[in-house]
Amino acid sequence: MNRLMIFLDAIRDHLDSYQLPPVASVDVNAWSSPITVQLDVDGLPEVSRALLVWSQTLEDVSARLWRLCDGKWVHLSISGRTPCGIPVLVFGVVRFEPSTFPALPAGAKQDMPVYLLRGWSTPGEVAA
Repeated sequence: MNRLMIFLDAIRDHLDSYQLPPVASVDVNAWSSPITVQLDVDGLPEVSRALLVWSQTLEDVSARLWRLCDGKWVHLSISGRTPCGIPVLVFGVVRFEPSTFPALPAGAKQDMPVYLLRGWSTPGEVAA
């Protein structure tokens, strides 16, 4: 079986196995990994909750922030592996708020602890 079919089967099985938040797109590429999943949710609490749900279905999970160069948007993402070992990156986009992301200059990428997503999943929470 070729690599593309393995990746397609893995993400289909993963999506079928769990009740996951809405997805806007799934990018499966035979020449590069990970499988990339874009969430179809808006707002910091919703994106954070959706990433937390995904994090509970993956192994070796890490989280990252990326403030886009225009400075107006922030990608929140997690990466990990499905139980069968296929790498997956899941992300959502939120509007930049200085009170939430005080030390994140435009264009910067930062690793972050996954537990920050729990705090942001409740409206009104800010970074510690």
